[in-house]
Formats: sequence, structure tokens, C-alpha cells
Amino acid sequence: MNQLKGILFGILSSSTFGLIPLFALPAIAAGVGIDSVMLYRFGISTLVVGSYLLLRRHDLRISLREMLTLFGLGLLYASTALFLTQSYLYIPSGIATTIHFLYPVVVTVVMILFFKDRVSLPVILATGLAVGGVCMLSSGEGEGAVSLKGLLYVLLTVVTYALYIVGVNKSDVSRMESLKMTFYILFACTIIFGINLLVKGQSLDLPPSGEVWGYLILLALIPTLVSDLTLILAVKNIGSTTTAVLGCMEPLTAVGMGVLFLGEQFGFMQVLGMLIVLLAVTVIILAGNREVKSETVTLNAKKHRTPDNV
Repeated sequence: MNQLKGILFGILSSSTFGLIPLFALPAIAAGVGIDSVMLYRFGISTLVVGSYLLLRRHDLRISLREMLTLFGLGLLYASTALFLTQSYLYIPSGIATTIHFLYPVVVTVVMILFFKDRVSLPVILATGLAVGGVCMLSSGEGEGAVSLKGLLYVLLTVVTYALYIVGVNKSDVSRMESLKMTFYILFACTIIFGINLLVKGQSLDLPPSGEVWGYLILLALIPTLVSDLTLILAVKNIGSTTTAVLGCMEPLTAVGMGVLFLGEQFGFMQVLGMLIVLLAVTVIILAGNREVKSETVTLNAKKHRTPDNV
């Protein structure tokens, strides 16, 4: 059951994370600077989850070591958010999405080299299918020159997001209650972007209209709070590698939103890429079902063993 829950959490996390451009880009176009957008994004989400935890009287005490670890995770997550949003301004979102989705490969390599993780054949197959599907989803965009600055920004997200996913799974806060961990990571991101504005000597841009406030609130709640919480829940249930592979739903969501709301075209290659991405997710789900059935059979066998059979 935990395996299937983890898969669902992973799909929900990557799907909601793919909505970032839908909410962030209109706010930026309306005159709110990227640094201000980031502060609103994490500040509002921190306020929401913090208020909930206080009303529920959750124990928010943490040790100094946990605080430092959570700040480090927050720094990785904040860097990913900033660099990915910056990359959209320099290179087409399809190219940015394709390069960013190399992070499952980095997660897999890190887990194998440093944590001796054993990756099953279905996960390796799903990784290959997902990367190929994302490339097809993003085909047809980005004709002409590609900014080196944009490429560097998105390449940084590959490393920072991969390390963030591994850190959630393997750091000394991995057993912390998920909502509490989410609060502190979002709080760390808020502090980081607040300091960022102070260091740059910039003031916080005020949203010019209620519509822009709406975009910022949705950005804070859906692809931030919901996405990060479900990501943490997925990592806790199915591990870093499988969660990373399920991130293929992110570009699928981004392409879908582009077609529905931004008037982007959806050709044969995109359809084929979508089907391959869905196939990759299906492989993960079937592999998860097989593991669940295997565990159930093992537990039932142990349960029905008699003293004479031992």
C-alpha cells in the first residue's frame, strides 16, 4: 500500500510542479521581479502551512543539527526554483524542461555511487522511456540560437534538484513528520529570498492588481506547497530514484497547460512523447504493484506458518 501511495504522491508532485510557468510568468510579465515573485511564492506558502500547524498545535521544536540540515535543503530547493524560473527568460520552456529532466539520471547515479542503491530493471527502463518522451514533448520549440546563460541556469537545476531529492531521503531529517519538514524547508526558502533582496538592495515589488495577487497565491499553494509536500511523501514511501523518474509528469503538465492556455501547438511528436511518458509511468505503477503483491504473499506465508513447519 505504501508503494502505491508513494507513486500517486510522486505523480501529483510532478504534475503540480509543472504548473510553475502558468502562474509565475504572468506575474513577471505584469512587472513583479523574479526575486519578488520567489519571496511571495515561499512566504505565502510558509504562512499557510505554518498557520495550520500552529492551529493543530504541532510540535515545531527542532535541534540545531536538524535546523542546519533543513536550511541546506531549503537552499537547494530555493536555488532550483530561482534558476529554473530564470532559465525561462533566456531559452524556450521546452528546452529548459528537457534539460531540467536530466535530474532523475543524476539522482540514480548518486544513489548507486554513494548509497549503494540497487535499481531494478523496470526503473531503468522507465528512466529511459521518460527521458525520451520528454525530448519528444519538447520538440518543435527553440529554433534558432540558444542562450548560454539560460543553459547554465537550467543545468544548475539538474544538480540542485537531484541533491534535494536525495537529501530528503538520506539526511538526518528523513524521519521527520512530512508537513513539519515541508514547513521548515519553505521557511528556509523564504529567509533565503528575503536575504537575497536585501543583499541586492532591492525593494519588494507590489503586485499591481488583484489578478496578479491571484497568480502569486496559486503559485504559492499548488506548485509549491502541494508539490513539495507530496514530493516529500513520495520520497518517504518509494525512495529518491522512483520519485525522480515520476517527475516525467511535470513536462507533460507544462505542455498540456501551454496548449490549453498559451496557444502552443501540439503535433505528432508531442503526442508520441506524451504516450511514451505515460508508458514510463505505467511501468513504474506495474512494478510497484508487483512489489506490493510480493510483499503480501510473503507476509501471508509467514502468518500461516505453523510451529511444525518452522
